[in-house]
Amino acid sequence: MRETEPIKESLKSLPKYSLSKEQRLTILFKLQENRPNKEKNFKPAVTFVSLLVILFILVFSQFRGKLIQELAMNKESSEMESSMVNMEETFLDKEYAEKGRFFTLPDTKQEVFGIEGKVGILNVFDHFVAKDARRVAKLMILFWGNPEELAGKDYKIEAANNNKSVMLSEGVLLMGLNDDDAHVLTEFTPFPDEGLWQLSFYVDGQLFDEFSLEVLPPFPKTENYILEKSPKEMEILKETDMTIESLGKNKKKIDVQLLSEDGKIVSEHTFVQEAEHIDGLSNSPVYIYAGKLSFPEKGYWMLKIDGEKTQRFEN
Repeated sequence: MRETEPIKESLKSLPKYSLSKEQRLTILFKLQENRPNKEKNFKPAVTFVSLLVILFILVFSQFRGKLIQELAMNKESSEMESSMVNMEETFLDKEYAEKGRFFTLPDTKQEVFGIEGKVGILNVFDHFVAKDARRVAKLMILFWGNPEELAGKDYKIEAANNNKSVMLSEGVLLMGLNDDDAHVLTEFTPFPDEGLWQLSFYVDGQLFDEFSLEVLPPFPKTENYILEKSPKEMEILKETDMTIESLGKNKKKIDVQLLSEDGKIVSEHTFVQEAEHIDGLSNSPVYIYAGKLSFPEKGYWMLKIDGEKTQRFEN
């Protein structure tokens, strides 16, 4: 009985996952059956070694199974991660069309953004801004080519970045106005995100041309106020005329504070109400406040408008 004690202790010290409770009991039972019997003249040393061999085989079998399973899971996980990385790299490496450029119409001297001699957007604002419907509300799109293949044909304009695709506008092209061969007066769906977007122009279902452009981050805003100029359009250390819209605050003037990233006051300004008009979507009055604003340097900022704070933004 004493010679089996080391085996019992070994069984107790085995890792929990190596042998089940039933397997341990089976081995102990075998130990009891194979106790040295003087009458049968068994050799304790041989029995002890045999049991150790059986125990080793069982433990090794369990450990080998666990090891193979873990290796297989690790391999599968590694292959999945590698696949995800490759997909992400492919997704982020999307090739965009060349960036559009500003050019001037020879007859009207108006500025257009796009591809000269092909397609362009009459420049009213220098930039589009994410989530903003004001700068895309009334746009003139000009096309150049064969008038007979353009005027009267269906068109559509799509925008795409690495994450999304948006239908900006669709309809029918009209005859050219001046030196262009076709045009359309339209509005775009607001761009949902900032960043690089590719605009693709289709005529009669065929790709006509495409170019890319940068869309600025959303305008800083509070619950009741929103800027009409992006901080990224403002020069450093230069006071810039700024207007602020309000859909619900009818005041003669409002206080505006420029705050640093940590909330400290950098400068204070007064904006005065200068106009009022009716919002086309909500049919509610919109109040326009005018003033001046400047940034001392590039960085992250907040505005406190009439006691309401904007989110942090970058200029």
